[in-house]
Amino acid sequence: MQSKEREKYRDDAVTIDDIEVREVAEKCLAFRWSFPDEATFRNELRETAAAEAHDAQGQIVLTEHGHTPEMEGLIFSRLLRQTAQWVEVRTAFTNILSPHSDLIQKTAEIKDKKAKLEQKRKHLTEYLTQEWEEQKAGFKQDREEAAKAEEKYNRLYERNGNRHAKIVKLGLYLPALALIGMVEWLINWEAANSLFAQPYLAAGIVIVVAMAVAAASHEHGTLAKQWSHRCGFAANPSTRSRNYTALGFTTLLFIAAMTLVGYMRYKLAFNDLMGASAFGGNNPFGARGSIGEVYTAVAMTLMGNLIVWLLGAMVAYWFHDSDPDFAEARVHHLKASKRFNAWKQRMAKARHEREQQLTMEIEQEENTLNSRVKQGRLLVDMVEQVHDHEEFLHGRLKEVVDEYLKTYRRNLLGLVKSENLSASFLDMEKGEMTPLEYESHSVEIPGEFLKKRMEFGPIIERRAAERRTTEEALA
Repeated sequence: MQSKEREKYRDDAVTIDDIEVREVAEKCLAFRWSFPDEATFRNELRETAAAEAHDAQGQIVLTEHGHTPEMEGLIFSRLLRQTAQWVEVRTAFTNILSPHSDLIQKTAEIKDKKAKLEQKRKHLTEYLTQEWEEQKAGFKQDREEAAKAEEKYNRLYERNGNRHAKIVKLGLYLPALALIGMVEWLINWEAANSLFAQPYLAAGIVIVVAMAVAAASHEHGTLAKQWSHRCGFAANPSTRSRNYTALGFTTLLFIAAMTLVGYMRYKLAFNDLMGASAFGGNNPFGARGSIGEVYTAVAMTLMGNLIVWLLGAMVAYWFHDSDPDFAEARVHHLKASKRFNAWKQRMAKARHEREQQLTMEIEQEENTLNSRVKQGRLLVDMVEQVHDHEEFLHGRLKEVVDEYLKTYRRNLLGLVKSENLSASFLDMEKGEMTPLEYESHSVEIPGEFLKKRMEFGPIIERRAAERRTTEEALA
C-alpha cells in the first residue's frame, strides 16, 4: 500500500501493520472449500449406507436432526474437516484487528446508523404510512375506504364495457326540475286561483301539484333508464319489490295530481263555457257552450300537464346512468378519493420535511465517518467483506452437506427396500418410523447448527484424525 493508505490504519493508540492486515484479509477472501471427488465420495456413501443397513439389526437410532450415526459421521467428518482451516484463517484476521475492536465497533455503529437512515429515507412513504396508520385513525379509515371504493368501481367499470359511469350533475338537474315546476305553475295557476279565490291556498295547491309532477317525472324517467337493474330479471326479488312499490306510489301520486288538475280545469272551463249567465262568467265564444267543448278544454290543458311530465321524465332519463350501482360506486369512489387525496397532500408536505431532516442527519453521519477514515472506516469495510465471504462459505457448505445427506438417505432406503430388510428408524420425538415415513422426514441441517459445527471444526478434525489412526492400527 501507499504511505497515505497506510495512514488510514492508524489511530492515536496503536498502529497496525497494513501489509500484514492485507495479507490476512486476502487469505480470508481467497479461501474456498475443496470438496472430495464427487464420484468417489458418492461411491463411499453407498458403501457406508449398505454397511449401516446390514449392521442395524432391525432398528437405526436417529439424531435430533434425523441423521443416522454413520451418515453424520461420514459426511460431517469429510465436509467439515476444512472448517478448521477457515477458523484458523479467520481467527488470525480477528486477532490482528483485536487491538482496535472498540474503534471498529464504534465506526460500524455509525455506518449502520447511516445505512438505516438511508433506508428510511428510501422507503419514507412506507414509514409515514405505517406511522400515520398508528397515530391517525382517520387516515387509515379513509385510505382503506378509498382502496375498497376504487377496487369496486374498477370491477364495475370492466363489467360495463370499460366506460365511466354517468353521474347526475345536480347543478343542472335540479334547475331542470325547478323549471318543470315553474311551467306546471303557469299551466295550473289560473285554474287554482279561479276555483279557490284565495291566492295563498291556490299557490300551495299549485306548488304541491308541481312537486308531484316533478317527482313523478324523476322516478318514471329514472326507472325507465334503469329498468333491467331495478325491476328486471337481473335484480334480486327484494330490489324488484322495493322498486315496484316506489313505482306504484309515484304513479298514484301523479294520478292524484292530474285528477286535481282535471277537476280545477273542469270547473274553470264549465264556468266559462256553460255557466256564463249563471255565474257571471265571460264566455269567449259569445254564447253558451256545450259540454263537449268543456271536455275538450279540460283535455287540452291536461295534455299540457302530460307534456310537462314527459319532458321531466326525458330529462331524468338523460341524466341518469343505466346501472344505478355503477353510478353510486363512482360517486363513492370520487368522494373517498377526494378525502384521501387531502391526506396525501398533508403527507407529501410531511414527507418533504422529514426527508430534509433525514438528509441532514445522513450528512452528519457521513461527516463523522469521513473524520474516522484515518482511524477505522476502511477496517470496518474489510471486516464486512470478510463477514460476507463467511456467509457465502456457509451457504455453499450447507448446500453441499444437505445434498449428500439426502443422497445417503436415498441409498440407505433403497437398500432396505430392495433387500427387504426389516429395519425401522427411531426418532426421539416422533418415535419409531417406517422406511416410508423416514423418506418424507427432513434431513436438511439447520443453518445455526451448521455454524456451530463449523466453529468446532478443529475438534472435528482432531477426532477424525484419531479415528483414522485407530482404524489403521486395527487394520
